[in-house]
Amino acid sequence: MLVPVTDVDIRFVAEPWPVPAALRAQVPAIWARLVAANPHLWDGRILGVSGVGGGPPRVDASGVLRGEAREDSFSAFMAWRDLGWPEIGLRNLFGSAVVISADGAVLLGRMGGTTANAGQIYPPAGSLEPGDIVDGRVDVFASLARELGEETGLVAAEAQAGASFAIFDGPRISVARALHFPLPAAELAARVRANLAAQLERELADIVVVRTTADLAAAGPFPPYVGEIVDAVAASRFGP
Repeated sequence: MLVPVTDVDIRFVAEPWPVPAALRAQVPAIWARLVAANPHLWDGRILGVSGVGGGPPRVDASGVLRGEAREDSFSAFMAWRDLGWPEIGLRNLFGSAVVISADGAVLLGRMGGTTANAGQIYPPAGSLEPGDIVDGRVDVFASLARELGEETGLVAAEAQAGASFAIFDGPRISVARALHFPLPAAELAARVRANLAAQLERELADIVVVRTTADLAAAGPFPPYVGEIVDAVAASRFGP
């Protein structure tokens, strides 16, 4: 479900995630198994987001997505995911850079084999981290701009910002902002691939150019919210 947003107001709360003790006790064993399968995984810190005072984050009548962020370990997050996202009062909220070319295509990334989401197709995005907290608030839009640069080499400031949406997809909430670049898809893709070739440790295996969800389905696996983004771009909901 796409909900238009005018702003994001997520305040940091200095508490760990409200993970039940039974789930917390499973984290070491799950993490050990995941790292054995993929030694490139790193147990950093990640933010999970709830609504203000509890429940899921919500978009208020003025279009502001409001919530509270709490910090915990990436291993706790991966255990939560591995167990099928049991309800713990949080959502995996993150920013997504919706890269739109001058000729109306969407550029997505295929995640590399050393990542936690190998083979999946996503817009440039990344988990919220403690470094995204500025004066007690989580800057989701700065996070997505940073991830865009790190993953693709594209610079958000070179694009015209379009509409923003919160996309509610079960345990995930993608805060998606359109970035309209003044270059055709072929030229943008070539720029990204040249940047990927120069990266020593790259998150993306390749770039994928799509115009419809049929293109997306042919390209490989993707979570539902990505299909909603592509449909919204095709319907011009993200603006010119």
